[in-house]
Amino acid sequence: METGEEIHTISSEARALIRRRLSPAPVQVALAFLAILAVMSFIQFGGRAILDNDGFYHIRWAAMLRESFPHPPPFRALPLTSLNERDYVDHHYLFHALLMPFTLGDLRTGAKLAAVIFSSLGLTSLFALMASSGVRYRWLWLAPIVASSEPFLYRMAMTRAPALSLAMLGAGAYLILKRKHVLLLILSFAFVWLYSLFPLILAFALAHSVAVYLAERRIELKAFIYSLVGVAAGMVINPYFPKNVTLFWNHFRMKTTSNYPVPVGVEWYPYETWVMVGGSGLAFAIFFIALIGFDWRRRAEDLKPLFFLIVAAIFLLMALKSRRFIEYWPPFAVVFAAFTFNNRIEMLSRISFSRSLDRTLAAVAVAVILLISIAAMEATVFQAREDVKSEQDPFSYQGAGEWLRAHTPGGAMVFNTDWDDFPMLFYYSPDNAYAAGLDPTYLYDSDAELWKHYERITLGREKNPAPIIRERFGAEYVFTDNEHTAFLDVAERSGDFETVYKDQDTTVLRIRSSEENTPSRK
Repeated sequence: METGEEIHTISSEARALIRRRLSPAPVQVALAFLAILAVMSFIQFGGRAILDNDGFYHIRWAAMLRESFPHPPPFRALPLTSLNERDYVDHHYLFHALLMPFTLGDLRTGAKLAAVIFSSLGLTSLFALMASSGVRYRWLWLAPIVASSEPFLYRMAMTRAPALSLAMLGAGAYLILKRKHVLLLILSFAFVWLYSLFPLILAFALAHSVAVYLAERRIELKAFIYSLVGVAAGMVINPYFPKNVTLFWNHFRMKTTSNYPVPVGVEWYPYETWVMVGGSGLAFAIFFIALIGFDWRRRAEDLKPLFFLIVAAIFLLMALKSRRFIEYWPPFAVVFAAFTFNNRIEMLSRISFSRSLDRTLAAVAVAVILLISIAAMEATVFQAREDVKSEQDPFSYQGAGEWLRAHTPGGAMVFNTDWDDFPMLFYYSPDNAYAAGLDPTYLYDSDAELWKHYERITLGREKNPAPIIRERFGAEYVFTDNEHTAFLDVAERSGDFETVYKDQDTTVLRIRSSEENTPSRK
């Protein structure tokens, strides 16, 4: 019979064995991925929608890409814009290729599964970054990385490239800090094929150069040079070269020119101050506490806190300019804090308090901070799930889209009264052509005068729209959601339109021909 001492020895050995088995970084990274996967699944499947309209376009185009692979299919959906068939550039080509396995079944379910997996990979890359650097208490930092910002979580749940670009940036930071420059070059090349925000990897490389100079007073440009070569190679060795260069420049110009004459999508505008602070309160608190704890005097001993401070500051400034960069700032703010407090937390844990009152107060303070943080993160996750649940019904355009697909010839132009209706229309009726889509600037850059007509018609300011729609846009059919009441009132008064499909959300109109009897205009 075993004695108590022998049992204690065996249990100690068992615990040591478990720690050894679970301590290797790859095992921890795998466990972190499963934990994040559970959280993102909980959020994503809180509702039926594919988050953000662009996700409908991405999953449909990925399905078409798979069907025609290895040759990309012609893109004929926006012939009046700078994304016409001749000039079209898929600047998300690698993202769409990675989406292809998710198009083998139901596209809506596939899009949601892809969003869960891609966002989990993006967040896991930051945990792996901490694990590879030996950051202490990284499991405690994982929770705020995931749940310190509700708008960040919501945007991570979209079927879009930023989740995978976060993974690229996490891997890029690792390669830069470890000075694995050849691999950095390859990653930079792939980033160009993945997403149009590939210049972020150059920003990371420059941030490292600045950090090296501030810490060691020397110029270190290897990471920037290798990443620049990778980016240049990705632009040139590209199925869309040289059109991709032109599109990138036009896209950059339209998004950085404050007086650009066409309003862009809402994601390119900033949040209201208190909306941003309220939605990312924990991230702000962690970031500013880390700023207080940052030790400038020790910057030469460990470059990483300074590097991530620069990165987090860049993303904060970008998020203040445009809400879409909330996709990056909160997690890197937490990563900055994790590296800043890496040594200090260990020092604090060894502080001894001589008085019992001091020990009690310290314990209460820690408990209160943990409870507040846990409550904030729980609220963030549940709010993100509620946001998914309240997203637009993914089937609201199905009836109109299927009617167009069944009753119009392939390639027939449809005048859609809102450019951001295009992704859902393309999802249900990909063989039609549409007046505008993906970004209003694509129509403006192709034909500024045509854009002015489009704007006047869709806002209900053109009193006789039918001839312009038919002659200038080449469309016989008009799709509109039922909230475009100004346009619908004009169309009804004109007598030039016939309603051929209508449901509670959408309406399809046909322009009467000159031979038809047109009711008298009121």
